[in-house]
Amino acid sequence: MEQTGEKIWSSILGSVKSQLSASTFKTWFSGSYVTQFTKRENKNMLTVAVRNNFLKEQVETRYLPIIAKVKREKGFADVEITFAVDVKKTSKNGQTEPLFTGVAPGYFAGGKRPDALNPSYAFSNFVVGASNNIAYLSAKQVVEGLAQNYNPFLVFGPTGVGKTHLMQAIGNEIMGKYAGIKILYTTAEKFTNDYIESISLRSTATFRQRYRGVDLLLVDDVHFLAGKESTQDEFFYTFNELYMGGKQIVLASDRHPRELLRLQERLASRLVGGMTADIGYPDVEMKSAIIAQKCRDAGVVLDGKIVEFLANSGGGGIRELEGLVVATLAQIKLSGGSIDLEKVESLVKINNQTHKNSLTVGQISMAVCKHFRIEEERVRGDSRKAKVVLARQILMYLLRHELGLSLVSIGDFLGGRDHSTVIHSIDKIEKMIVNNSAIRDEILRIKTQAQK
Repeated sequence: MEQTGEKIWSSILGSVKSQLSASTFKTWFSGSYVTQFTKRENKNMLTVAVRNNFLKEQVETRYLPIIAKVKREKGFADVEITFAVDVKKTSKNGQTEPLFTGVAPGYFAGGKRPDALNPSYAFSNFVVGASNNIAYLSAKQVVEGLAQNYNPFLVFGPTGVGKTHLMQAIGNEIMGKYAGIKILYTTAEKFTNDYIESISLRSTATFRQRYRGVDLLLVDDVHFLAGKESTQDEFFYTFNELYMGGKQIVLASDRHPRELLRLQERLASRLVGGMTADIGYPDVEMKSAIIAQKCRDAGVVLDGKIVEFLANSGGGGIRELEGLVVATLAQIKLSGGSIDLEKVESLVKINNQTHKNSLTVGQISMAVCKHFRIEEERVRGDSRKAKVVLARQILMYLLRHELGLSLVSIGDFLGGRDHSTVIHSIDKIEKMIVNNSAIRDEILRIKTQAQK
């Protein structure tokens, strides 16, 4: 390798750096180096290596005009610069070893979709409404400026509101947008299990290569990490390495990280260091739009009264609503292509008998009070008697986990309590459920009573 080529690239980089922010320059040009410089009669050829195909494509797409302008200004107009992904590096002992060892299971790269990335999750069939508009627009921005606009990007909300759909839509969109990119979609539970297994098998190096050797990491159910100290440490270092390497991180949780009391402060700080977006339960109009989307996908047109009834009958989450639609469409198929409102009402009644989210605040509150034989006014009041406090804490837990109510809504219902009090109560019951079978049984009996 001739020194002249290195000097030319170093000179060009100096000018490019002055025109970009420090973080942008580091993301796209840090680690690039000259692999070949060939002098020809009319044009000199300079080949520059970057770490992966994703970086190569981004530099060629975004920054070739800047580089061309700098070349002219520097007097290097006769130098043709091409970018390549170098497949080798030199280790400290002077031996040549592979730079990229291939694609581990679960990755997407080069046109192959990982099993965990569901192709049916796309932006095109994600119904947007007031409850998820900010999250949707932010997710689109992630795709437009990978590792630039929002990094990390964290979406949070109760179960069944479309967090996983949105996450995987990001992965699917990026899959079609960038060639050769490595994507890994996983859950915090799988991350934990893989980490534990890597320790037992003494294969932590392989584990870290799998999770840190990607361009886009999508992690679902981040709340699962709460209380798992050693796993949180490993995830913290994985997060840092990806972030410092200019890689995109997308996360989903059922709560805001600040609500997870057993989450390390340093990790919580990292998780909220980019963009956080809340997804809530859909309103009736949005539910109607979701039903219409599902019917279009199935090639079915439902009567307006049936759509209205379904929209008003489903529980809080999208998932349960989709279950009602699926049951309705199945009945249409079985009945030869038609269904009336009376039959739909019967289907919804059966569904409500088997799904917990058909519960209301009043039903849960009444069941808790009946179980503990306490008036609702005392539970919502200021009594500090142990029995009343336990009933109040269980009620908070059930309102959060069964109905997905916000902390503010729960606090308001229980006499205007502060959200920190609600967090503490929910966290306490969660711990008791893990360690106390009697409490688990009590809560199960309360839920059963509420569903009657």
